[in-house]
Amino acid sequence: MAASSGSARKAYLWIVVVAVALFLALTAAWYFLAAQLDTRIDATIEAAAANGVEIGCPNRAVVGYPFRLGLSCDAVTVDPRGEGLRLAAGGLRTAAQIYQPNQVVSELGSPLIVDSPEAPPLDIRWQLAQASASFWTEGLDRFSLVVEAPDVALAQPAAGRLPLATAEHLEVHVRRRDADLDLAVTDRGIRIVAPEMPALPAFDVALDATIAGAANWLAGGAGGTLREAMADRDATLRALTIDSGDAGAELSGTFRFDADGELSGDFELAVTDPQQIAALVAEALPPLASVANSIAAAVGFIGRQENGWTVIGLNVRDGDVSAGVIPLGSVPPLQ
Repeated sequence: MAASSGSARKAYLWIVVVAVALFLALTAAWYFLAAQLDTRIDATIEAAAANGVEIGCPNRAVVGYPFRLGLSCDAVTVDPRGEGLRLAAGGLRTAAQIYQPNQVVSELGSPLIVDSPEAPPLDIRWQLAQASASFWTEGLDRFSLVVEAPDVALAQPAAGRLPLATAEHLEVHVRRRDADLDLAVTDRGIRIVAPEMPALPAFDVALDATIAGAANWLAGGAGGTLREAMADRDATLRALTIDSGDAGAELSGTFRFDADGELSGDFELAVTDPQQIAALVAEALPPLASVANSIAAAVGFIGRQENGWTVIGLNVRDGDVSAGVIPLGSVPPLQ
């Protein structure tokens, strides 16, 4: 019995020693990685400053001990010097598991103030904004953003906020697939509430597309304007849908923009209530109002019926939209 008790005490002692050793190793590893992260953040902020972009992160701290590693700031500001644009948001908190440091989740506090010399300042608020990012050998591999109850308004210092649009739920998902870029967006319960706008029903929008050869955008390789980034790239639109409950539309096809931002492609459009969808498009995207109304008028004449939807083929050449030989208007070029 005495020998058995002694063996048990030794075994217990070894368990304690191993546990303490693992704890000390974990602590040392965490503080080493925390120091490395802090150094990298300093280097990133300094590199941005050298390129004319001031990044603010007051009360910055590395947090998450012992099993997570992340960054915490009381606020975030981005100020590209000389451009007049300034972004200011609430607190930032990020985290990655020690055993999976290539997957980072983050949460940003409301509001985001976008101050630009070309437009009145925007005041964007939300109930919850969370993002996740996965990194691999070529840099960012996947990115997802989820925003609950986004609310966009004009900031009016003398009179508070002037609401423009609200939504119930927004999701954005981007991933690298070989050399291509997959993009999926869902925005539910959108309401346009800007003054002097007609009363429109709440609607949902969803986008599912692939842009050929654009995977390097996730590594910051897009550069320049949207027109320059999209120039001469083939793209596939699997579905762009608008649904107001009483009316719906779905657009699909293949397309590309040329160096001047002119659109060319072949599309198929399916709708249930063309006039209501045209009204939604006109309010959300005024530059497309004319062509949306023309398409709505043409659908009733030349569209075919499929499973309760009216379907029409659309051809776009250098921005000019037609249904067969019938011209329907023009799409403005990308800027």
